[in-house]
Amino acid sequence: MAGIRVLFSWALFMTIVLLSSGCQQIPRVEDHFNRSTPVETVRYFRYCVDAGELDLAYETLTAESRNSVTPLQFKALIRFVDVPELNNLGLRDLIVDSDVDTRPEMVSGSTRNWWVTLILDTEDQYIEYSLKLVPMATGQWQLDLLSPRGLDFGGSDS
Repeated sequence: MAGIRVLFSWALFMTIVLLSSGCQQIPRVEDHFNRSTPVETVRYFRYCVDAGELDLAYETLTAESRNSVTPLQFKALIRFVDVPELNNLGLRDLIVDSDVDTRPEMVSGSTRNWWVTLILDTEDQYIEYSLKLVPMATGQWQLDLLSPRGLDFGGSDS
C-alpha cells in the first residue's frame, strides 16, 4: 500500500511538472520592440507596463525622471494612481489601452526631442496624452516622465 502511495505521489508530481512546463512565458520585450525611434520606445514602454515588467519600463526613463521617481514610486504610480481629472482613469489603463499615434511631433524649440501621443477614445471621453522622448548618445531613446503633455477633449462624439 505504501508503494502505491509513493507511485501515485510521483505520478501526481510529474503531471504537475508537465502541465506547468506547458505554460508559456511572456515573450521578451527585446524580441519584439526596440528603442531606436521615439514611437518604438513608447511601444516598448507600453509592452513592459502591460506585461508587468515594470523594472524594464523604469529603465526607459531619462536619468532626470529616475532621479525624481524611485523604482518603488514608479511601480505605485503605474499600479495604483487614478487621475481624477480623467474620470479616475488609472495611469496603467491610460498607457496600455491607448492607441499610439505613429506620427511623432517635434517638441517646439528643440531639434532633438519628440512628442509621441497616446490616444484613448472611449464612449465618454477622448484623451490625447503625449510623452516626451529624448535621444541618448547610444542611439536609443528615453522617456521624460516629468514632461507629459495631455489634453482631455471630453466626450468622443464632439
